[in-house]
Amino acid sequence: MATRLFLVVLAVCAFSLPTFGSDCTEKKFKSGTVCVCDVTKCDEIPNIDLTSGQAATFTTANSGARLHRDIVYATDSDPSRSNSCDYYFIIIFATVTCLHLTIDTSKTYQTIQGFGSTFSDASGANLRSLPDKLADTVIRQYFSESGLNLQFGRVPIASNDFSSRVYTYNDVADDYSMTHFSLQREDYQWKIPYMQMAQKYNHNLKFFGVPWSAPGWLKTTNSTSGYGSLLGSSQGTYHKAYVTYLLKFFDEYQKNGIDFWAMSTQNEPTSGGDKKTKAQSMLFTAETQRDFIKLDLGPALRTSSAAKAVKVLIMDDNRGNLPKWADTVLKDTETASYVAGIGLHSYQDSESDKHLQQTHDNHPKYFIFGTEASEGYKSKDSVDYGSWDRAEDYVEDILDDLNNWVAGWTERNLILDAQGGPSWVSDFADAPIIAFPALAQFYKQPMFYAIAHFSHFIKPGAVRIDHSLNVPNLDIQKSAFLNPDGSKVVVILNKNVLAPYSVSVKDSQRSSDHYQVHMGPRSIVTLYIQN
Repeated sequence: MATRLFLVVLAVCAFSLPTFGSDCTEKKFKSGTVCVCDVTKCDEIPNIDLTSGQAATFTTANSGARLHRDIVYATDSDPSRSNSCDYYFIIIFATVTCLHLTIDTSKTYQTIQGFGSTFSDASGANLRSLPDKLADTVIRQYFSESGLNLQFGRVPIASNDFSSRVYTYNDVADDYSMTHFSLQREDYQWKIPYMQMAQKYNHNLKFFGVPWSAPGWLKTTNSTSGYGSLLGSSQGTYHKAYVTYLLKFFDEYQKNGIDFWAMSTQNEPTSGGDKKTKAQSMLFTAETQRDFIKLDLGPALRTSSAAKAVKVLIMDDNRGNLPKWADTVLKDTETASYVAGIGLHSYQDSESDKHLQQTHDNHPKYFIFGTEASEGYKSKDSVDYGSWDRAEDYVEDILDDLNNWVAGWTERNLILDAQGGPSWVSDFADAPIIAFPALAQFYKQPMFYAIAHFSHFIKPGAVRIDHSLNVPNLDIQKSAFLNPDGSKVVVILNKNVLAPYSVSVKDSQRSSDHYQVHMGPRSIVTLYIQN
């Protein structure tokens, strides 16, 4: 069907919209619908199950579908240019409803490392509140190849805002050798057991540790919570003590069978300079982080038995700090030799993409990795059951990141309670899964399925490939990827609240193959093309 423009009347290809799969136990709320899971039943992602040359679409929509699978057959001509479409009419504004998307596997960008979530104390507490079988279901849904297929686990080093209390691993003042260092009950009850459970489902799972604060007696404020910076200066007593503290964390976790892929130098280091900050925090500027890595942390990691292979991520904050932060740290060649990548939070994604493009252009050898994203953290309703807006926000966030050189993306919590916690500082938020221990149930939010559209289909080692629409369209956002096995993945978001779209997808390297993707209003579609 050729593209048609109307000033008042909108011509739209009519097609049936998929509904909920039979395995989703629906529960409706004001903002939308969740899928309810219990010890007897939980919906699963449909198998890809394609032979060479076949393709399938997986659709999630505000109207109900949750990863609904349809086989799509390639045609040797553009099906949207045929006269086979029926029409219905809506009085609205001029728009283009039949689009042409070209992907080009010959032009590649960054390698995608994968997607992850956080083994926070709050997540562990909620998992422990559920029956063992149900907790195992949560972990399987996240980390198994049949589930979200997450490849990364973020691990707070001691407590953070999603803990039930403020604690460190050594509160004995002036114990510079850290002889009193000890993991806490939260590690043994809420972190390590579920990290080990996740490893059962993904043997290649990569963990990265993130400190929120040094023990208070090592800070200028003498308080673990709130603002403040590390006492002393590089190579001094306090800095060396803090490095010893961090290395002992890796030592103790290794004793429990857990090694780490990477560590962030500090979670949101700019927050440590804000006197209004209540949660655990510690200030680093780009300059002090550079010197800390160069003179203290970097050399110590290389001589550590448990952490010598641990990669260092710098910044771990919002994109507005880029590219200046990376420039300051990485222009020092000695510091740069210890650094593998740049950590990125999602809370300034409305700011220009130039922050990421310039960072990549200036430092192409260093990957950019999304280390934290969440929804509901500034909302009156921290948990909004069935919210499509939040699922859509996640898709926009991930697409924006991946289209601008980011190699991975990480959710802030695996699972939270009905309040969006626990959080000792009442820093509540939403999560892809919400626990209801009294009912022995959990709810899967639309956000869970939003993540699945990427993490289940884009395999580690995939590369982003070039993609373009025939005309600009503000309703449609998209990205495309080439997996290591040669399969291709196209993720498309339709934000229009009324209009469906028909998108004809072709590979410029195989111009005879066209795949027709039908999208209802407010929907997400992943097109998976088997090699």
